[in-house]
Amino acid sequence: MKLYRHMALSWNSFFYALWIVILPVLGMGRGHEWAIGYSLFMVLMVYLSQPDFTRYLTFGLSTRVWNGHRRINATLTLVLILVSAPWAFPWWVLIAPTAAWLFCMAKRVEPSRLTTSSLIVGSDGDSSTGWFSASPVSQIVLRPQARAWMWAAIGVAIATAIAIVVIKLWDTGVGIVGAIVTLIVLPLVADSIRSSLKDAVAFGVPRATWSKVTLLCTAIPVGLGAITDVVMLLWTGNLAGFTLVPLAAAAVLVSFAITDKGTWPYTAVTAGAVAAVLLAWLLNSEISVWWSLAGMGVLYLAWAAVLPRVAQKANVFTPGLMGWFGMR
Repeated sequence: MKLYRHMALSWNSFFYALWIVILPVLGMGRGHEWAIGYSLFMVLMVYLSQPDFTRYLTFGLSTRVWNGHRRINATLTLVLILVSAPWAFPWWVLIAPTAAWLFCMAKRVEPSRLTTSSLIVGSDGDSSTGWFSASPVSQIVLRPQARAWMWAAIGVAIATAIAIVVIKLWDTGVGIVGAIVTLIVLPLVADSIRSSLKDAVAFGVPRATWSKVTLLCTAIPVGLGAITDVVMLLWTGNLAGFTLVPLAAAAVLVSFAITDKGTWPYTAVTAGAVAAVLLAWLLNSEISVWWSLAGMGVLYLAWAAVLPRVAQKANVFTPGLMGWFGMR
């Protein structure tokens, strides 16, 4: 059990369990769309409960040990679902996660012991750099952050499309879709940001350079939001304010990703200022979206100017605030 506790359990396990319990509470009385979304999400949770095999590979443990721990995690996840879900959802939400658990029990997985690093070492002409150059800045900072923001954009687009289709067909909302996408996408983006800073420092990339590249990557969500606003403005004649969300998300998410004992005041001020602008816009109908967008733009520029200083103060070799969310 000591081996299982050290190898198969982590902060991720705690937060997965927390969301399994919280989602039924959030979904009480929200109709069948939440029940369907919860059922499918629990299949993903059963899958995500399996421990990372690379940890076992590092310590030379066999796949038999990993498979045993994988089955224990899957079983504990199912037990938690069986205890929490019936309080808010009908019995049929348990069918999909139970089927996923049966698959985990019956299937003996044999993960490959070949890793990307072992394949790249000594391989002349390796093409894994993709669209990015082979420089340390491109591979360590630009590539992971750009890919993370693009996946976030794809996730939001898919969630929006699903919501529109369901509303058109059944005239009902599916709020759980947005919640699931948020729970999956945002931690991944934050983890990519913090990991890129840690790798940049380890490989001697200046923190000022990391800050510039990080700001460049935030242009992806901000640019997509601006394009959406322009399209809606030309189509309807009104500014919807979609750009407000990526401007706020970029500033807050990057700040949270590098928050620790030395940088938390900057994050607190950023989050407070963003919340003030958004609440003023949402609660006061007299404030036009143009003024709100201008205020958020000024706030974003101020945050961008301070980011290099925050990056200099961040201690990237401690988990920081992200450690509370299972990130390292």
